[in-house]
Amino acid sequence: MNLPLSIALDGTWTLTYGAEGSGANHPEQLAACGWPTIPANVPGRVEEALVAAGREPAPEVGRNAWRFGAYEHHEWWYQREMLVPELPAGHRWRLVFDGIDCLATIWIDGIEIGRTANMMFAHQFDVELAPGTHRLAVRLGSAINEGRRGDPPIGGFTNSCSWENWRVRKAAHQYGWDILPRLVSAGLWRGVRLESVAPVGVRSTYWSTLAVDPAARSARLLVAWTFDLPTIDWSSCSWRITLTRGGRTVLDRRGPVVAYHGRALIDLADVDLWWPLGWGEPALHQATVELLAADGRVLGARREDIGIRTAVLTRTDATTVDGQGDFAFIVNGRRMYARGTNWVGLDALNRFDAAKLAESITMLVELECNMVRWWGGSVYEDDAFYDACDRNGLLVWQDFALACTVPPQDDAFATVMREEATAVVKRLRNRACLALWCGGNENDEAHSWCGLALDPNAERISRQVLPAVLRDHDPFRSYLPGSPYFSPAVMAGGARPEEHLWGPRDDFMNPFYRTSAAHFVSEMGFHGCPDAASLAQMAEPGEPLWPLTGNPALAAQGVRPMERHSDWDYRIPLMTSQTTLLTGVEPTDLDSYVLASQITQAEAFKSFIETGRIRKGRVNGILWWNLRDGWPLISDAVVDWYGRRKAAYGVIRRSQALSVALVDVAVDGARRIVVINDRLLPVVGTLRVSDLDGGVLLETSVHAGTDAATMVGHLPEPTRTACWRLEWTPVGGPAVVNHALVGSRPYVLSDLARWYRMLDLPLPARATTAVGGGI
Repeated sequence: MNLPLSIALDGTWTLTYGAEGSGANHPEQLAACGWPTIPANVPGRVEEALVAAGREPAPEVGRNAWRFGAYEHHEWWYQREMLVPELPAGHRWRLVFDGIDCLATIWIDGIEIGRTANMMFAHQFDVELAPGTHRLAVRLGSAINEGRRGDPPIGGFTNSCSWENWRVRKAAHQYGWDILPRLVSAGLWRGVRLESVAPVGVRSTYWSTLAVDPAARSARLLVAWTFDLPTIDWSSCSWRITLTRGGRTVLDRRGPVVAYHGRALIDLADVDLWWPLGWGEPALHQATVELLAADGRVLGARREDIGIRTAVLTRTDATTVDGQGDFAFIVNGRRMYARGTNWVGLDALNRFDAAKLAESITMLVELECNMVRWWGGSVYEDDAFYDACDRNGLLVWQDFALACTVPPQDDAFATVMREEATAVVKRLRNRACLALWCGGNENDEAHSWCGLALDPNAERISRQVLPAVLRDHDPFRSYLPGSPYFSPAVMAGGARPEEHLWGPRDDFMNPFYRTSAAHFVSEMGFHGCPDAASLAQMAEPGEPLWPLTGNPALAAQGVRPMERHSDWDYRIPLMTSQTTLLTGVEPTDLDSYVLASQITQAEAFKSFIETGRIRKGRVNGILWWNLRDGWPLISDAVVDWYGRRKAAYGVIRRSQALSVALVDVAVDGARRIVVINDRLLPVVGTLRVSDLDGGVLLETSVHAGTDAATMVGHLPEPTRTACWRLEWTPVGGPAVVNHALVGSRPYVLSDLARWYRMLDLPLPARATTAVGGGI
């Protein structure tokens, strides 16, 4: 027998369901309920099982998601048999649920072994099992019924349709959001397994890079470990720490075991550092901690890939309009300009799709992102996400799973959050990609919503509970209490150094976006209509797609989480007015609308990204909202649910190039030309600026400094609408093409489309309708 054993319990289970409280309290009573029983895949969701069994239509289509509200008060019983082999003496079994959503009672052979009430982390139970066949049953209670117990204090807050989520530890987006549908789901949403546990082994490890010297290729590390040593005389045991990369041993150190816990400071020479994308190779080392017997036998080992690097957030609690403040990430001693996006999860039902994840990570690399912000309204991502970020040099800003809420402040909720945070921190703390822990998304701001006007610095979870967990389990990583953070200095009147720049959303050229005092923008975005083909897939077959405004066929995608919840109905009319502002004419057919909307969104993202990069040094990063939809929606994402890329994708790819030429807004009748170089080496090259409907306006050689914005010169603002093409050709590298719309709006839509084609920028595919304006 090869140990340890891991028996996967994934696959087909039975699923029995009915209104909560009207059936069984024990698995043996279930058969008498007369409730329906259907097959269900694990990992999986109850919605998937209902669709597969023909009980409900696919929630992704039309208004079908609303139908699943009828199941919110149900309970769900998963059952299966498992064949258990015999274990050697001293070993024990552990039943592990990597993801269980959410309010579960678990039985084996009719005996209750445990309960869970949190979908955010894995749950495990030590169980005594004789060899043979056993019956496993899991009851999932109604999260809605549970959420309605008690009376929230007036000092609490959450989104209007999410009050049942206020205390229950489920993904906030399940209750309805402006970017995801309402599907208050249940299920065994990650894998289930039975694993053997040896009496002796390595329980946990911690690797942290304390300091690096890139020039000397040296680093100092702290390594900590905890052993399980309950049944042996460990006085003759030893520990061994190794670091290897590409067949080369960087470290091999041993020492005597003198306690079940130990630590070592490690000084490394001639070592490869982990660098974010664009700055160098994200070098990973295989790190191993072993527990050795006196004769050299390995009694236990823990292996993982780590990156040797430092990443620190330097910030002030407030800033001023003239920039007397700071918010920037320092990686391996160098100040980094963050180019990146927000990650909302690839599926509203949290289904894992390896191909979609790989495709999305490829997009982040293709867009030359060096940072991705995990947004706190979702579930902590699968290990595969962090593996990919580690391998590709993508730093992760990690929110804790709290969003747009003033959470409960009592002891019970503090205990729940302490347990969750401890599990999540210990799972992720050795990741090279992990740059920042953040207390949550817009929770400080939520203190001022609906007239609360409370001071977020008195909030217990983000100011006390989470920092205490990090002090215990990941003390060397930066922590931000919230995004944005309303520090005492901000509450006293200072400006926030990090912001979410949503503002009026009426016009991407609104001075609001250019005059913010913030040094870092972690959210800003603009709507863009998906392709007509995607709209057709979202709606029920045969339903009309035009007009978009007030169209019941697309109400759920517009976004209405529930039929009567119309808070976000303003979004499609707002998208129309944004489009009309750019072109001067409201589109009268679907093709024109999609085209105009996608170009408007593309130009908005270009403006946001380039405004920040031109002000490099004053601004230290922009994380735009967002890469990809987690559901069929009409949204701010630049890639829709089906994987179709909006026009903004191609524009962002150029605007975020490591080295690129940009055009600033017009000031006093002239536009500043700037070459950005985010590389760690200077770049020399040639810049040519031409009018797509005219001739060459500027041609010059440029020496772009290391990691800098270099001003090249000025060009007069034209008296007509025009599109300038900027071709920046570094010596020894390919040309990088960018563009700028110049002259006063509005622009003729046919001109915009023609210019985009001349620039080789992809445009949305046409629908079957006629396109107006000769496009």
